[in-house]
Amino acid sequence: MGSSLTPNDDTIAAIATPPGDGGIAVIRISGPDSLNIIRTIFKAGSEEAPSFAPRTLYHGNITDPENGARIDEVLAVYMRSPASYTGEDVVEIHSHGGHIVPKKIIGLVFAQGVRPANPGEFSLRAFLNGKMDLAQAEAVADVVNAQTDDALKQAELQLEGVLSHKIQQIKDVILDILAEVEAQVDFPEEDIDPIVKSALIGRTQDILTGLRTLLDTYREGRILKYGVATAIIGKPNVGKSSLLNRLVMKERAIVSPVPGTTRDFIEESIDVRGLPLRLVDTAGIRITVDEIERAGVDLAKKKAGEAELIICVIDGSAALDEDDYEVLSSLRGKQAVLVVNKADTGLKVSDGELRQFCASERTVHTSAKAGTGIEDLKEAINGLLRGQEGRKEAGEIVLTELRHKLAIEKAAESLSSFLNLLNTGESPEFLALDLRVALDSLGEITGEVTTEDVLGRIFSKFCVGK
Repeated sequence: MGSSLTPNDDTIAAIATPPGDGGIAVIRISGPDSLNIIRTIFKAGSEEAPSFAPRTLYHGNITDPENGARIDEVLAVYMRSPASYTGEDVVEIHSHGGHIVPKKIIGLVFAQGVRPANPGEFSLRAFLNGKMDLAQAEAVADVVNAQTDDALKQAELQLEGVLSHKIQQIKDVILDILAEVEAQVDFPEEDIDPIVKSALIGRTQDILTGLRTLLDTYREGRILKYGVATAIIGKPNVGKSSLLNRLVMKERAIVSPVPGTTRDFIEESIDVRGLPLRLVDTAGIRITVDEIERAGVDLAKKKAGEAELIICVIDGSAALDEDDYEVLSSLRGKQAVLVVNKADTGLKVSDGELRQFCASERTVHTSAKAGTGIEDLKEAINGLLRGQEGRKEAGEIVLTELRHKLAIEKAAESLSSFLNLLNTGESPEFLALDLRVALDSLGEITGEVTTEDVLGRIFSKFCVGK
């Protein structure tokens, strides 16, 4: 990113709103020259130059200082360091939206010697200036990219510092243990007092339990952040497209009694009980000699193989046939929900028959045509994906970042090693080493221990303007 682990002293700018049609656009400027820049290009409606008192909106025009040409009528606000998002002097210009006006304004800002901001550079500067820790900075991108209410709530909890506070509490206990161990360094010939040793073991085991509980949340957190690739499969004319339309609550797929209507695949994103699903409605799977239909079948099997979750649809009004067996054979080793559709017409398929093909107990009876059983299907999906590890209480933090998970695993490994060495009577110096590794690992989460390379990878994923 061209940045270092110390705050930069240059001034950057970017359009902070998405490109394209819109009512307004926001141009953000951050750095020591921000106030001078806005004073140079902003003209108030009156003859008197505005004072730009902090956190006050000023109405006026952006004009080219070279020729006085008016570019747009705007509102401008100045936020003085350190009371700003980045901790630097910040100016925001609120202009009309669209394609042309924001580009002309940002071009004028760049012409004053301001550098274009890199992706995530505003948030990087906020981190470097101590406005937020690294876990909180990562949460900024998660807030922007959240696909469901649950994902947004988790991002907001992390942005508020809930995860950081939990990590700090754990570190404080480890620091206390480290102090006890280092107190023994001056007396290497003496064993640690049995009472002290027992207390250290108990406190370390408590920490490990807490870390492992936190690690158990990563499955749910990963789903909330990235969603679940989900394939709807079944033989032709079992109601897959009707089911997709019910789940997305619109006519997204063509519904026809003619088998093989869906030849390609359709993708949609939905919110199921707060979990984001990336749905793929595939062509019907059956044994066929038709080359075009066969290509659709092969693609359906490919999508099923790539999916993390399969919704397998069976026509409950007819006995299982060889095409059903072909479909059900795709479920082995996969997370799946079995949907017995057309259940309102009389069932000729038992749940027991189906479960021999899939270990899942998640079997749901639906009528996609009538709209019955859809909520039962959503509940089955929610239960299967969240499992026993799902949060029991609202406001409980879950791990959403692989980086955090790996850091906690490393800390847990070091604490387990500490326990083993403590039980075998190892010298305090070696005990202290494991504790320091655990502390450094946890410090990676909040950015107390980090490198420029790590920061570059994290903030490069942000959008420009954040």
